[in-house]
Amino acid sequence: MEIYALVGTSGTGKSYKALELAYENDIKYIIDDGLLIHKNKIIAGISAKQAKTVMGAVKRAIFNDENHREDVKLKLQEENIDKILILGTSNKMINQIVEKLDMKEVHKIINIEDISSNNEIAIAKESRKKGNHIIPVPTIEIKSIASGMSINSLKRFFRKNNNSYKIIEKTIIRPTFSYIGKFYISPNVIEQIIYYEIDKIQQIEKINKLEVVNTNNIINIYLNIKINDVSQIKEIYKIQKIIKDNVEKITLINVEKVNIYINKLTKNFV
Repeated sequence: MEIYALVGTSGTGKSYKALELAYENDIKYIIDDGLLIHKNKIIAGISAKQAKTVMGAVKRAIFNDENHREDVKLKLQEENIDKILILGTSNKMINQIVEKLDMKEVHKIINIEDISSNNEIAIAKESRKKGNHIIPVPTIEIKSIASGMSINSLKRFFRKNNNSYKIIEKTIIRPTFSYIGKFYISPNVIEQIIYYEIDKIQQIEKINKLEVVNTNNIINIYLNIKINDVSQIKEIYKIQKIIKDNVEKITLINVEKVNIYINKLTKNFV
């Protein structure tokens, strides 16, 4: 296994450049901030971005926790890896990761200044000041672990030296530890969002009961409703999606399920 390392101080754009560097050097595996990534998919690890404090994020990024470390080590052994790219803020951090994961010596160290211009690094630092972090995987991979965090997709067209090209998708997130203070969304607020959205849906005549359960920033919604006509039952799936999409968009909290129970039906006779 050839180990490549991308080194740069925090906020200089390592994760932004990681996919391009990996693609250019035919590297299919990346270790970044506690995650083992293969072809844009998270296959093991826990993101340091999920940590509640900066110190917790640092410990997670260097695999300080035994269970986290063993999970990634096992996956590394299972995979047939010829090349891997490790991201770190210093040579010392890279060596710590390599040692903790029982990996071999680093084949090549690349500094962020070698692949990014001064302007690109300055832009990355400015973005970090706003609390933004980049993870080198598509947004769909991040959504399940980023509940309660601001996430945005970033796509870029990249061409290799041999003129082959690829669209690379990354995700910009704002982790919990980057906020000043904490925020709390009351279930009453979520209920008001649901009532507002349902008020625009003609198929639902009345909400008989609404319950919102928020557990560790994962929402479950339970609705008892009255509809106008049996033919409208087929529209329930669309209604579930409308509720889920709008609650997630406004609150940034993942909705695990929207259970809708029809407990009354008004049949219209002609």
